[in-house]
Amino acid sequence: MIVPRVLTLVLSCAAASAGASPRSDPTAGRAVFTGATMPHATSIGLDPAALGLGSVDQLYVAFTSVLDQLHVALDHGPDGTSPGGRVKDVEPAPGAMLAFIYHLAGDSFTVGFEAHTTPPETFPSGKTVLQYHVAGGGERDWLASVGGSYKVADILFVGATLSHQNTFLRLQYTRDSALESPQGPGGVLCGSAPCGIGNPDAAQRWDVDVRSPGLSTSNLKVNVGVLVQIAHDVWLGIGYHTPPGLGVETELTGHVTIQKAPRDIAGPDDTAPLREQSVVEIQFPASADAELRARLPAGLDLHVGGRWEDLSRLNAYDVRAYSSTSVANGIPEWTERPRGMHDAFAGWAGVEQVDRGQTYLFGARAGFETAALSAGRTSPLTVSPASITLDVGAQLRVSRGLIAQLSYGLQYFPTVSVANSAFDPGFQVACMDSHYDYSTAACAATRNGYAIASAAGSYDRIEHALRLGLRYDLP
Repeated sequence: MIVPRVLTLVLSCAAASAGASPRSDPTAGRAVFTGATMPHATSIGLDPAALGLGSVDQLYVAFTSVLDQLHVALDHGPDGTSPGGRVKDVEPAPGAMLAFIYHLAGDSFTVGFEAHTTPPETFPSGKTVLQYHVAGGGERDWLASVGGSYKVADILFVGATLSHQNTFLRLQYTRDSALESPQGPGGVLCGSAPCGIGNPDAAQRWDVDVRSPGLSTSNLKVNVGVLVQIAHDVWLGIGYHTPPGLGVETELTGHVTIQKAPRDIAGPDDTAPLREQSVVEIQFPASADAELRARLPAGLDLHVGGRWEDLSRLNAYDVRAYSSTSVANGIPEWTERPRGMHDAFAGWAGVEQVDRGQTYLFGARAGFETAALSAGRTSPLTVSPASITLDVGAQLRVSRGLIAQLSYGLQYFPTVSVANSAFDPGFQVACMDSHYDYSTAACAATRNGYAIASAAGSYDRIEHALRLGLRYDLP
């Protein structure tokens, strides 16, 4: 009979929500006790080769959560082009994980199985000031993975993981139907006067609810890794992670519910929302993790790690809506909801006590992340300037087979002041005035989704991370 000895239950509460960037899970890799050289269950996704360093079978359970503190102060635009105002938003984002690591006879092969959902990216909800950029929703991924590590030699391990990822996206926002009408905002009436820009009577509310196929090869992604000992007690681990489907785009399908603008409602019998088929095209990023772990005096390990993410692929959510009544109701078939990101890099370093069976272990790491988009493209949907990180952790060996872990992480984003926003509803007007000459800058911005309310203003963001864990090994 197998008696559980180490089960790790991790509760992580990290701050990431409102308008956060779609980064990798901040509770894995950067966090204390994890990394691309660690025989930890999170290495199934980070660097499967590192699983081979472990010596015991392991059952792992984790509960995670992400929570962002976001403060937005939008400037007042001329002629109502931006309503302006201050908004504070905090959104919880829980996740969970179940994993099992097993060492096959012969000590050359180690396999791992994992099912988890990462803390989702969540968007600010119910904030009228932000509605033309985002009004709610979020993105969540569910993954099932199987991976393994092979010991090529005592100093070299290689590994691979195959994951099936299901993505669920909810995207809510308001469309200015007068601004995008063929007559332009000055040629459409809201009551007895021209609507202009940002008129509440022309506000058309969209609620996009889409997901990836339940079971499909387009959901498959691959993680490959290598772990090599480059000197005595010095290990280097590198893992690479492909986007789902190994292709250019991921297609999410579902429905969009559209609440007509007040000016478009013909009467009391015309208030029912429109429900149409919807497809959203997303280009998910690839990423890579690396870590160097070296033994120091006094029973300490040095951890130096980093991550690269190909976020430049995530330019926008490409939203398609279609039904037999789309044209009659003035519903555009294609809408771009811009993210405007570019590649981002993160690095961190710290020390942790070596686990030699002692009652307490402590560790800490400090790091940085580069900006994932320029200040001009910052919006309530995407806030990701350069930041600094600090993670600390402690482990308590409750008994011979029971371990409790606690870690806290802080990520601080300095204030972003946006004076020259890439968003401007005037692009739509200028493009129409040019008779849709797509060689002009205004039409290019309109085509890419930037012809909406300005996002000029200031953005403040702080992210907190908390992890509480219990762990059991299998003899």
